[in-house]
Amino acid sequence: MSENQAPMIRVMGFKTSYEMLAVKGDPVTEKCDLKGYKLDASGRRVLERQAEDWVTYSPSHSPMNTKTTERVRLMLPDPSKMGEDQDGEKLKFMTARWMQIEPAYDAFKKGQDIPVNGMALAAWPGVSPEQAEVLRQCGIRTVEEVRDLQEGQMDKVRLPNMREMRKQAKLFLENTDAAKASEREAQKDAIIEQMAEQNAAMVERMAAMEALLEERTQPKAKAKDAA
Repeated sequence: MSENQAPMIRVMGFKTSYEMLAVKGDPVTEKCDLKGYKLDASGRRVLERQAEDWVTYSPSHSPMNTKTTERVRLMLPDPSKMGEDQDGEKLKFMTARWMQIEPAYDAFKKGQDIPVNGMALAAWPGVSPEQAEVLRQCGIRTVEEVRDLQEGQMDKVRLPNMREMRKQAKLFLENTDAAKASEREAQKDAIIEQMAEQNAAMVERMAAMEALLEERTQPKAKAKDAA
């Protein structure tokens, strides 16, 4: 896989399970195997119930068709575990994939909502909370993703009039973009007007300073002429 074929994915969500997993030990003070896991007196790995985080993700272009769930710790790019990755392509792949997962995982660990790229469904008056929940269950979390739905994808969303919803999403985003453009123009005009007022005030101050300087220098000049 070449660098320009980096995986584009969409994070669907995370969950935590509690499983009996091997415990890492200290090879200096404890009996451990070659991978650093603690061993008991019989030479078996010591197991303890531990939290295990999982991530579910899908290809960006097809969030409803293909979903993959994997352990988060196995998603981390680790060069030390890439012994057979002679050209580094697997490491590049895992690094690119993790860069897309990491911000969402950080939010999950902090108890926050997964960040989205685009306008969240909650900001769109075109859908009810119930409809937004159905869309989110299908991996659709933004108005842009509704707008960009393909024909085959719309049939898999269990909501009526999806084509009309897609059309309304497009119109809403276009109007929002137009409003933002108008706001930017208004802000730019306000800045220009403010700068013009500042320049005018500066000109007035300069004129006042020149007049004051001239006033203060005139008596000296007259006194010199009288002498």
